[in-house]
Amino acid sequence: MTLADDLQSLYSRAKAAVGEEDLEHIRTVTAYGRAIDARRRELLREGGPRAIRRATALEMMYRLMQFSELGHNIVHGSYDHLPDNGEYHSDRYDWDFNVDVDHWKTMHHAGHHPNTNIVGKDHDLGYSIFRGSAGQDWYGHHLGQVALISALAAVAPAAAPFFLANIARKVSGERFLSSYTLRSPARIAGRDLRRRFVDEPFRSGHKPLPTLAANYLGGVTGYMAVLFLVFIEHHAGELELFTDPGPDETADQYYERQIRATRNFLPSTQMDDALARILEEEVPFANRPDLRIFYGGLDTHVEHHLFPDLPPSMQRKIAPEVRAIAAEYGLPYHETPLLETVPLIAKTLTGLSAPFGEREFGRPGRLLRDPADLVRRLRAGFAYEPLPESPYLDKPRFHNAAAKVVSATPVADGQALSVRLARPRGWDDVEWDAGAYVSVRVGGGRDAGADLVRQYSLVRDSSDAKAVGGGGGDMEICVKRVEGGRVSNRLNDELRAGSYVTLVGVPQSSGDFPLPDPGAKSLLIAGGVGITPIISLLRRLARDARRAGVHPDATLIYLNRDDRSIIFESELRELARSSGVTLRLFTDAPSPRAGLETGRLSPELLRRVVPDAAERETYVCAPPALIDLTRGWLGDLDQPAGRFHAESFTAPELDRPEDDGSRYTVRFARSGTAVEIDGATTLLEAAGRAGIAVPTGCERGLCKACVTPKLSGTTRAEVDGPGSGPAPGPGSAAVQDRVTVQDRVTVCTALACSDIELDL
Repeated sequence: MTLADDLQSLYSRAKAAVGEEDLEHIRTVTAYGRAIDARRRELLREGGPRAIRRATALEMMYRLMQFSELGHNIVHGSYDHLPDNGEYHSDRYDWDFNVDVDHWKTMHHAGHHPNTNIVGKDHDLGYSIFRGSAGQDWYGHHLGQVALISALAAVAPAAAPFFLANIARKVSGERFLSSYTLRSPARIAGRDLRRRFVDEPFRSGHKPLPTLAANYLGGVTGYMAVLFLVFIEHHAGELELFTDPGPDETADQYYERQIRATRNFLPSTQMDDALARILEEEVPFANRPDLRIFYGGLDTHVEHHLFPDLPPSMQRKIAPEVRAIAAEYGLPYHETPLLETVPLIAKTLTGLSAPFGEREFGRPGRLLRDPADLVRRLRAGFAYEPLPESPYLDKPRFHNAAAKVVSATPVADGQALSVRLARPRGWDDVEWDAGAYVSVRVGGGRDAGADLVRQYSLVRDSSDAKAVGGGGGDMEICVKRVEGGRVSNRLNDELRAGSYVTLVGVPQSSGDFPLPDPGAKSLLIAGGVGITPIISLLRRLARDARRAGVHPDATLIYLNRDDRSIIFESELRELARSSGVTLRLFTDAPSPRAGLETGRLSPELLRRVVPDAAERETYVCAPPALIDLTRGWLGDLDQPAGRFHAESFTAPELDRPEDDGSRYTVRFARSGTAVEIDGATTLLEAAGRAGIAVPTGCERGLCKACVTPKLSGTTRAEVDGPGSGPAPGPGSAAVQDRVTVQDRVTVCTALACSDIELDL
């Protein structure tokens, strides 16, 4: 059993146990809330200092209840699966709280829950304005964030819908000033202001000013109490922040992240007693529910993040089992007394006004001893430009990591660029074999739309890189200009020493290039920039041969258009001299230079240069057409198919099934669009038809640039058998939160076998 197995088993049992008792509980809570609000209005009409104080307290408690036990959980779909759920369905609930429900679902369900405490993806961190954790990037306005919080607190009820819309628009990609962020929040704020400061004061008799004061103070304290309780759940103290795990996060890792990033709080007995006394004296109610309804889903926030569609009544029941499972797997179960969080949050918000990261927070001398770094942080923060190496977060990035360009040297008469990349922080132990590659991501630009990803072979394996680089082990790639190339040409034009590139992930191998045996015969064929993985194999072959005390029987055929196009020529010649590898350099155009031959790859050339080619383990990296021709020619020379190995980063032809007349609907949840496709159309192509830009790279399922959460439906890879489909994600039946827990698919190669819904 794994962590995910144990938690999913607990979830299944708990979900099955949710029933009429839980539905009756939430009906009772609703009735209690209405009784509280009705008594509040009575007190406003009575007037007098004591009545106004009590009305203010009831308003605060009503807002807390509306957010916690009621709206927050109902909109998560806690009761959607129950018959006769009536008004408590997530699509029908009338939430008496100053939020746009669609904005909430975008911000909370699609943004926060799947990406809990992932820096750059969870916009609930600091709520898009504040800095509540040292791993967040620092920007200029954070210097005054304590004053900013005070200003927002003064208008909290009216500011709440705009505050929420700003977070939602970051998730959905909307503009800052747009109808999305202004129209609905303005309507909600206006309705609330009219009720609080016009309707109720003038209906309260001859004392509108006390009513105005009570409504103002009750509204501010209620909404700020909600903000404070929500804030402590994921910020400050021992809670962890994370880098983007990328598409390969497992179910175990997902659940572990939720546990490490989330805190429960222990209510204050003294505070609860005071609130209970007011309620008992002012609000007569039979079968009064437990006071924890004012915290529902907040004091059990660990359970809420593991199982967001369980009602809070069930979260409270299973909390001991969750604690036991966390202990079994050596995970923390964060619980902090409520009143202890007040000084913790105050200290954090004050201290994080300065640009201290996780390594310096609480130890400011570390940063002050490096004034150049401090100036750099201040300059970038006031320019609102994030620093590429993310100096604030202590965890290393392994997905979309920034790698600094150590050197960028034009080669092959300026037709290519040899680039050395420093390992990103935390990559010291990352290793790779000869023939490995890295995937580089660049922004697609305003006109191009989605980001673009390309693969570049590493010209040295990690051992060779460390030996040459003096222990650092820089990564080396060579990027050749391509006619019409949107990425390679841009990199050639823009990369300079000191700039940065974004690596989608750590180096990986396609599996097409097994390491050559130094004692066996081998043939290596490269066309143009295809020399990059080949030279890595040659260096590894020469090194292994020296260790084994043998002379490698290897021949390299390297083909180029002309003598100016040859990459690594001097290194190849030196490698041939030192190792005994046979080097044959061919150009299409004749050249007067010694050691260059004129000719194109053909059956005749293969027979002449390598008469025993059929006996050799063969490695080819060239354009796909040349690879296919070479495979055929060597097959005609009786070379067994298993001895032929090829690598090319041009997408191969997808094996598409014949059209059997089946048609499937692909729905895109975030954009609200849908298209109909046949079984031979990829989900990436379907997205293109819908006008949805998806980051693309290899388009053969290797680089993982296009991995997308699949909300429902089945792909052909899943039907064809185990191992061919995507890794399973953590399970949940929540309708709105299913994005957090469903399978992920590489849409570039995914073909539909049913209707599909994607998180796009």
